[in-house]
Amino acid sequence: MKYEKIKSIVLTLLVCLSIFLTFNLWTYQPGYDTIDSNEAFDVSVGEKIEQTNLAKVLIKPYQLFYHSANKTVGTLDGKEMNSVIKGLSGWTLFDLKDYSNQYSKDEMRSIIQGAQKVEIVFPDTVPLSVYSRVIHFEDKNIPTASFDRIVIDLNTVNSDTGTIYFASLDSGKKYFYECRVNAESLQKFEKNFLKQVASYDEYIEQPLNSKKNIFLPRLPKEYKSYRFYADTLSLEDFKKALFSDPNNVEVTKNTFINIPSVMKTYDEYSTLSYINLSVENDASMPPATLFQKSMEFVNDHGGWTDDYHFYSISSVENKIVYRLFMENHPVFNENNMAELTQEWGSNSISKYERSYFTLDMVSKNAIRDVQLPSGASVLYALKKNSPKELEEIEDIVVGYKMTRDTNESNRKFLIFEPSWYYKFSGNWIRVPLEELEGF
Repeated sequence: MKYEKIKSIVLTLLVCLSIFLTFNLWTYQPGYDTIDSNEAFDVSVGEKIEQTNLAKVLIKPYQLFYHSANKTVGTLDGKEMNSVIKGLSGWTLFDLKDYSNQYSKDEMRSIIQGAQKVEIVFPDTVPLSVYSRVIHFEDKNIPTASFDRIVIDLNTVNSDTGTIYFASLDSGKKYFYECRVNAESLQKFEKNFLKQVASYDEYIEQPLNSKKNIFLPRLPKEYKSYRFYADTLSLEDFKKALFSDPNNVEVTKNTFINIPSVMKTYDEYSTLSYINLSVENDASMPPATLFQKSMEFVNDHGGWTDDYHFYSISSVENKIVYRLFMENHPVFNENNMAELTQEWGSNSISKYERSYFTLDMVSKNAIRDVQLPSGASVLYALKKNSPKELEEIEDIVVGYKMTRDTNESNRKFLIFEPSWYYKFSGNWIRVPLEELEGF
C-alpha cells in the first residue's frame, strides 16, 4: 500500500513536469535582436556643406551695379560679387528701420539707383532672417520681411555712419528697410571697391514694358562655350536617402515604389522625380522656414553636388527652386536637367526633382568663343518679333543652354552654350542667335 502511494506521487510529478515543458516549448520566443525595417540610412551622394555655411553658399546675388552721377556699370563676375558680400558680412549693421509704407516704388527706385550707390541684385526675394546668417545685424529681432536687392550708399560725407538698404521692388509686396553701418568700415570698402569699377561693363536702363525698366549691357560681349564630362550619381544612394524603408522598395526599370512614396528616373536626361503621396500641400509655409528646410533636406544626403544657387520661391505653392550656375550665369535646360526643385507640405517634402549627375570640373574644356549682341539689340529683336508678348516679359538675362553632346556615343558629355534668355509667364525662353543677326 505504501509502495502504491509513492508510485502515484511520482507519476503525478512527471505529468506536471510534462505539462510545464510542453507549455514552455509552445510559448518560447528566441532572443534575436529586433529588425527595424525603418532603419535610418546615413547616406551621402556628395560632400555636405557645413551647416553654418548653407546660406552663404546657396544664396548668392547674380548682378552687381554701381550707379554714378552720369552712368551705370555692372558685372556678373562671381568673384567680384563674393568679394562684395565678404566685405558686407564683416560689418555690424544696426538701427534697422522699416520705411516700406513711406515710399512709393518709384521713390524707392530713385533712392536705389541714385549716385554713388552699389546695387546687389538677387534672383528672387530672400527673407532677412535667413540672410542674417550671412551678414550681422546688431538687432536680434529680425522682421519677417524679404528683399531682392541690397543697396550700399557710399555717400558718407560729414557723417560718422553710412546707410544700407534692403529692398524688394519686383515681388508682389514691397519692402524697404534702412540700417546703419560704421562710416570707417564703409570708407574702407569704398576704397577697395572703386578700384574694380573701371573693369565693369556699362549698362543702359531700358523700358522693358509698361511695368518695368531693366538694365542691360550697352555693348556686345564675348563668352566661352564649355564642355564637361558628367559623372553619374548612385540611384541606390538616392533610394536610401529618400525612402523611409529602403529595404522594402520595389524596383522596376525606372520606378522605385514603397507606398506612399514613388521615385521615377529618366535615363535620357539623368533626372529623377520623387513624390510622397501622403503629404498634403494645404498650408502655406513661411518663406524663412521653406528656405531652411529646403537647404537642410538636400544637405542631409549631400545633394548639393554642383554650383547650385537659390533662384526662385513661391510661398503659395511651398515651392523653391535652386538652379545650376556656370561662370555665375544661370543654366537652362528644357528637360529640367539644370534645376533642383522642391515642394513641401506642412512638415515633409512632397516633391523633389533634380538631376543625378555631377560635373567633372577636371574635364572642363572651353571649346569656342561666342559673341552675344548687346542687351538693347535683344530687346529690339523681341519688340519686332514678339510685340504682344513683350508686355508679359519679366526679365532678360544672359545664361547658358545645357545640352547633351550628340557627337559622343555614350552621351556622357554636356555642352554649355552662352545665350540670351527672357522670362515669360514664369518660364525661361532662349532667344535664338539667328534671330539676333543684323541687330
